[in-house]
Amino acid sequence: MPIYHFHVDNGEFIPDANGVELLDLAAAQIEAVRAAGEMINEAKQSFWNHQTPWIMHVTDGESRLLFTLQFGAKIPSGDAIYVPRSENRPAT
Repeated sequence: MPIYHFHVDNGEFIPDANGVELLDLAAAQIEAVRAAGEMINEAKQSFWNHQTPWIMHVTDGESRLLFTLQFGAKIPSGDAIYVPRSENRPAT
């Protein structure tokens, strides 16, 4: 089974030296989303206070970059109204 490495930069670079054996790329994508959710949950309030996005680079056993996840939280600095964009309506 191939090995996938999940390297994280959340303000501190955390390399994944060991990696995880997974069936295929689809399984690595599922694991990346699961691990990202777990990290956000474990971070508690510090995730919300973080000013820059967290990044997860997923590589194979040969250190080839397969995909990158980027996730973060944005809190408006004042009153904000959310207006969803319609596919038929151009952005203003």
